[in-house]
Amino acid sequence: MVSNRFVRKALTVSFESSVNEVRNIMSRFNERYVFVTDPNNEQKLVAYIRNTDLLQRMTDADWMDRPVRELPYQTNLSFLQQGEDVPDFFKVCGEEVVVVSGPAGQPEGYLRREDVLYYVLTSQSGHPDWIRSLLNSIPMGILIVDEKGRIENFSSEVLRMVRVTPEELRQQRVGELLDPDVFHKVIEYGEKVLNYIIVNERIGVLADFCPIRSQDGTVTGATIVLQDLPYIEKMAMEMEYVKNLNTDLQGILSSIYDEILVLDEKGVLLRYSGNLIEDFWEINKEQLVGINLMELEQEGLFFSAIVRMVMERKRKVSVTQESRSGKNVLAVGNPIFDGKGKLERIVIALRDITETVMLKEELLQVKKISEKYKKELEHLRDQKQYAKNRQLIYASEPMERVMKYIHKIANTSSTVLLTGESGVGKEVFARTIYELGPRYNHPFVKVNCGAIPETLLESELFGYEKGAFTGANTNGKPGYFRMAHKGVLFLDEIGEMPLNLQVKLLRVLQEREIIPVGGSEIVEVDVQIIAATNKNLEKMVEEGTFREDLYYRLNVIPVVIPPLRDRPEDIPLISLHFLQTFNEKYDRSTQLSQDALDLLESYSWPGNVRELQNIIERIVVTADEDLIEAHHITPLLKTKKKQYMRQRLTKIMPLKEATRAMEEQLIKMAMDEFKTTSMAAKVLGVSQSTISRKYQEIQEKISRGEQIGFKV
Repeated sequence: MVSNRFVRKALTVSFESSVNEVRNIMSRFNERYVFVTDPNNEQKLVAYIRNTDLLQRMTDADWMDRPVRELPYQTNLSFLQQGEDVPDFFKVCGEEVVVVSGPAGQPEGYLRREDVLYYVLTSQSGHPDWIRSLLNSIPMGILIVDEKGRIENFSSEVLRMVRVTPEELRQQRVGELLDPDVFHKVIEYGEKVLNYIIVNERIGVLADFCPIRSQDGTVTGATIVLQDLPYIEKMAMEMEYVKNLNTDLQGILSSIYDEILVLDEKGVLLRYSGNLIEDFWEINKEQLVGINLMELEQEGLFFSAIVRMVMERKRKVSVTQESRSGKNVLAVGNPIFDGKGKLERIVIALRDITETVMLKEELLQVKKISEKYKKELEHLRDQKQYAKNRQLIYASEPMERVMKYIHKIANTSSTVLLTGESGVGKEVFARTIYELGPRYNHPFVKVNCGAIPETLLESELFGYEKGAFTGANTNGKPGYFRMAHKGVLFLDEIGEMPLNLQVKLLRVLQEREIIPVGGSEIVEVDVQIIAATNKNLEKMVEEGTFREDLYYRLNVIPVVIPPLRDRPEDIPLISLHFLQTFNEKYDRSTQLSQDALDLLESYSWPGNVRELQNIIERIVVTADEDLIEAHHITPLLKTKKKQYMRQRLTKIMPLKEATRAMEEQLIKMAMDEFKTTSMAAKVLGVSQSTISRKYQEIQEKISRGEQIGFKV
């Protein structure tokens, strides 16, 4: 049972108390701990504050008025009922303080860890034998004495060292047994005395004296730890020499650039130099002294390997390793032999070669990096030219619907089939899907299936091994599928692909793997397919010239690109864009008149955007004047002369219907001849807006298949 003389008064504050109040309490009562009460129950302690927690705050005036709850308080409190015996020694010694509670649960005070330890070691009754067993298991002599030098407790090692019986030891004073002057110094001044050598006719030991203090700070005894030194006399004489030799050795090792490890013949670390490699060691080397490095293989260190190789080969060995922190270290192990050729020491020199390795890797990669930058520069130049000449420009409703659909599907990697007439810009739409999608940072590879000979198309798509066929590249070729790995493969004119290759393409779409020509190894590929054609694949399937299963594999997400004649609102915008592009290219300042734009808008454009681009380029190059009128463009367009049959009335019809039919026929004739709404309006004697509105209505009727003019 713990005596009340060990219980200290618990000074309390609330969470709302100021830091300044806590400081004043600690200063007034000279206490290391102040306890914090429960906000809902002042009789219950829930945390404590150390005086060291206040040190870093005391220089900050703003902190002194802040509440305790903002301090780093501790909540790991253990409780002991008043009158109870000391609980499990190991659990109690794991805590700094133990709160002692009264019969009603109110706090009576607290015990410090050193109070509990002193009580356990000095008490002569009420404690199990495990305390003495604990002392006896320590391979050193331990003495617990009071301030008079009376021995209160001791370990069995003390009896062996001083060569006396337990009864004889209890009858002696520690000053008589060891050194009275040192003991009195510890008791009188409360100083520690460490590594004190005691040599007499009976014993030779190395002693550590530590004072034991009471609650008020008074020295009430001492703990003495003895280490047996049978050869203490010889060691004392040689100590100075060894000390000087060790100083010289440490100076030599520290002056060397490398870090040095010295091991014995079994691989046990004896010593190391102070020149440490920063961020390399994952364990404190002081903990490795005396440990066999051969046993550290599971720790991830490579010393076990180099030590084993030095032992086996009996010669210098070099190995390198990269640590988890990214350090590259070169280790050179040197064996040291005695006069009889027996391995006596192993010296390992460690050198940080991280920068050397990095420089070597940079030098090895510089050519690849240069090539990469060159390709990226070419790619950016191509992208700039592409964006300059082939960007999507539109204002029409049909194109708006197509672009909304493309933005919706671009985030996926599904197969896309682009269909539309020749010249509508299917490649531009394919690149738009690629640039909006998740594969933008990977390759975009275009293959025109109709431009590559049938005999070469397979090897171009799937690649080939060296020597696969006569004339093949001696190093082989990866093929477009592998070139587009992780990116997009654009198969233009897919309808031109031969049937025998359609089977192989189907397998790639299904299995995501290819076999190069002349090879046997399967290569996995991750490629998004965007196919395009101006042919009717459904009709080709019916005719047997295109595989039905491949058609359904390609037609996962179909996108139909409308022809230019179905979106006349886009024609002026596209025309002006091409005009600006070619003006910059050929250093011209050509402009299009409104009549010229009206003529371009009214033309059907069978060649779509490609034809429009060619017409604009031809105008810019060949025009003699800066302002281009409609009559300059008319000769360049493919017009068909249409014969209008003279209509005559064969029966009576409503005048309003006849007037409308005649009006439609006159407007159609004027537009076919003069091409522009402004010229047609001038000839017919009406406003340009009237002709534009009525001609649009006529075009809509024609697109619906309705008859205009008089019925024949």
